[in-house]
Amino acid sequence: MKPFLEKIADRLLRKFPTSMEGTAVVLPSKRAVVFLKHYLSQKIDKPIFLPEFYSIEEFIEHLSGLQVLDNISLQFRLYQTYLKYPPQQTDSFDDFLKWSNVLLHDFNEIDRNLVDAKSIYLNLKDVKELESWSVDDWSLSEEKLSVMQTDYISFFEGMLTWHNDFNLSLLEENLAYQGMTYKLAANQINTVDIKWNKVWFVGL
Repeated sequence: MKPFLEKIADRLLRKFPTSMEGTAVVLPSKRAVVFLKHYLSQKIDKPIFLPEFYSIEEFIEHLSGLQVLDNISLQFRLYQTYLKYPPQQTDSFDDFLKWSNVLLHDFNEIDRNLVDAKSIYLNLKDVKELESWSVDDWSLSEEKLSVMQTDYISFFEGMLTWHNDFNLSLLEENLAYQGMTYKLAANQINTVDIKWNKVWFVGL
């Protein structure tokens, strides 16, 4: 039985026997791109223009017009935002690195899924306030919250500010994390200049 990507190579050659110029092929991963190119190279016996190949992440990045930074660069820049709007208890960069990946992951998921960050973080803040509430106090006033509880709530209050400021600081330099590229590509899909005649989405 033929591998799936070999079947795709056959279909491409049947559809475009002389030239695949002006075509983009989008696959789930860079590894899939390597395999599809391999199958095509085995089947082509004459000069031919190949399509442009992208992983889905590369394709979205291309549509957005932004450059996705590596993880450590993102964490360093996020720490600058964190210091700009610090919670009551501020972590050193080393301590920040212990939990900043979780924050970056949350930012990615919010933007990738086109969720309203404001509603998410305001609701999260309310939940954390309720978790800090003592049934003996029957009150949510700051006077009746411990210092630790107040710091905890302050941390969650800052998340929306960090998200928004971090986004703006990256956009000013045409930089991004992956979730940002998904959000921007989706928001401008009706106006983006598509340079290909055909786009094949494979295995997505």
